[in-house]
Amino acid sequence: MQDYFSESYYYLENYGLPYLKGLGFGHGGEHYFWDNKKRKDHLIVLQYTLAGTGYFEMEGQRTIQRKNSFFLAEIPSDCCYYGEKDWRFLYFEFSKEALQWFFPINQTHLDSSSRFQELLLTIHDQLKGQTDVDFFENSQLAYSLIVALKKELLTVRVEKYPLAKEIKDYLEQQYQKEIGLMDIEEHLELSRYKAIRLFEKAYTVSPMAYLKKYRIKRALPFLLDNQRTIHEIAKLVGMSNGNYFAKVFKAEMGMSPSDYQKSRHNFK
Repeated sequence: MQDYFSESYYYLENYGLPYLKGLGFGHGGEHYFWDNKKRKDHLIVLQYTLAGTGYFEMEGQRTIQRKNSFFLAEIPSDCCYYGEKDWRFLYFEFSKEALQWFFPINQTHLDSSSRFQELLLTIHDQLKGQTDVDFFENSQLAYSLIVALKKELLTVRVEKYPLAKEIKDYLEQQYQKEIGLMDIEEHLELSRYKAIRLFEKAYTVSPMAYLKKYRIKRALPFLLDNQRTIHEIAKLVGMSNGNYFAKVFKAEMGMSPSDYQKSRHNFK
């Protein structure tokens, strides 16, 4: 990790797929300062701190970057980053096609898992010194990193809001009953407004929206065995009747329960 380098990749065609435009090791210092408002290229930077002290600023707030922390930055955008001479980091540059998977883009996280760091180092080792990487190999690596990053961000969010995980566990344990926000209030001694706010911060959906999705998931095996009526299945997953179940199912799956059964049985 003592060799500082950068690799960049350019392709005549990207087929609408995300790929890595560059990666490298770097360090801070007197002349290291990126003001992303002034940059002309369009990409996303993932910068992971290996040692020392760096800084990431957005919306007037500065976050200190130390070992195992990382940030995501959209370029161009209203943020900047810089660091001390001892700041050592690994960075990856995604093409703009990766934007759809990250919202908000500009964000920072103070502690990451060893698994995530190992993946970053593995991809770095795989690409270091290769200036002519096949596009589809590059895109596959970009996808693997995007998936790992999404998982890491979700893990960070859930760990930040442990009560949200308790709400999720409660919903999954009680999904066969007709439960609502009042039940969450009583079980966790938490106001419904705080419950909704915490859950949305951790899982990006409301508790009741998550419960609907979970009930549909648990209903799928019953639909496939074709041994029960829609009304019976609705009752098994905590819904009041077959009509309501069918309405929720179509909103979630884009087809009616009967159409889903037909589509799946056609493949048998």
